[in-house]
Amino acid sequence: MTGVAEMCRGIKRLGSTYMKRLKRCGRSGLSLLTVLCMVVLCGMFLSSCDVSAGLASSSQSVVCRSACALGSGASGVNVLVEPDAGISPLLAAINGAVKSVWLEIYLLTNKRVIQALEGDANRGVDVRVMLEPHPAGGANTAVQETLDRLNAARVQARASAPQFALTHEKGMLVDASTVYIMTSNFTNAALGVGTGTHNREYDIVDTNASEVQAVTAIFQADWERSSASFSAVNLVVSPINARFAFTSLLDSARRTLLLEAEEMNDSSIEQALVAARQRGVRVQVVLPAPSGSFESNQQEIAVLQAGGVLVREDYHLYMHAKLIIVDGREAFVGSENISPQSLDQSSRRRNH
Repeated sequence: MTGVAEMCRGIKRLGSTYMKRLKRCGRSGLSLLTVLCMVVLCGMFLSSCDVSAGLASSSQSVVCRSACALGSGASGVNVLVEPDAGISPLLAAINGAVKSVWLEIYLLTNKRVIQALEGDANRGVDVRVMLEPHPAGGANTAVQETLDRLNAARVQARASAPQFALTHEKGMLVDASTVYIMTSNFTNAALGVGTGTHNREYDIVDTNASEVQAVTAIFQADWERSSASFSAVNLVVSPINARFAFTSLLDSARRTLLLEAEEMNDSSIEQALVAARQRGVRVQVVLPAPSGSFESNQQEIAVLQAGGVLVREDYHLYMHAKLIIVDGREAFVGSENISPQSLDQSSRRRNH
C-alpha cells in the first residue's frame, strides 16, 4: 500500500506522478513511490477482453471482443521512478539475463545500455531489438547507425513494423519471465545520466504470467510482421482499448485524480477531467514547462483551469511521464500520450 500513498504525496508535493491501474501495493526501496500492484498499461487494462491486433491499414479497426471492462489489476508489480532510480536497475536486468532480452522501444541512445545489450549477445543470450526508424527530431541516420552497430555485435536488430505509422512503445522482456512497461526511453535524459535536463518517468516491473505472455505475443507479432492474438486482461494496447481504458479510469474517480503527462491535446479527455471536477473530485495535472523545442499546452491548460482543474507546469524536470492515479488506489502507467493520435489511430501502436 505504500507505493500508491507515496506516489500521491509526491504529486501533491512536486506536482508530479501517475501510474498504471493498481490494486494494492507492496514495498520497494526506490524513491518517491515504489511498489504497487497495477494494471499493465500499454494503456490500461481490461478484463475479459480477447484481442486480435493486426498489422492493418488505418482504415481497419481492431476492437475488443466480448465484455470489455476494467480488470482488477495485477499484484506484486514494482515501480522504478526516474530520474531517482537511475540507470542501474535497468542495466542490472539486462546484464543479469540468462536466456533472452527482447526490446521494443522508441529511442535507444544511452551508450551503457547499448553496450550491455552487445555484451549479452556476445555471451549467447538471445537479444532482439526493434527501434522506431523515424523518431521525432529526424534522427533517422542515428537510428540506422545504432541498428548496424547492434547487428555487428550479434544482436538481432531491426526497425519496428513498417505497417505502423509510429511505434511509441517502451517495453522490454527479460528471460520470458519479466516485462518492463515504461514511460522511459533508453536515453540519458530518461535515465538520469549526465548533467543535462532529466525527465520524470515511471517504469513498471511485472512478473505476472498473463501480462508477460501478452507482451511476448505482441513482440513476436511485431518481429514477424504478423498479427498478434493475446488475452489482455490487465494490458492496455493502443489503439485497441486505450481510449476506453482512459475514459473509464477518469470516470471512476470519486475523491482525487492526479495526472502527469507530456501532452494534453485531446478534447474528450479534457472534458472528462472537467466533469470529474464538477462532481467534486479534486483534479491535479502536471505538464511540461514551455520551452523553445516543445509546443506549449497553454490552450488546453486554459480549458482545464476554467473548469476548476489545478494545473502546474514542472520547471524542475521535463515531464515525460504518462501517469494517472485515481482516489489514491488505482493507477495507470504507459507510453500513451493524451492525444487522438496516441489513443485512437489504428496505424499507431503504443504498447505498455
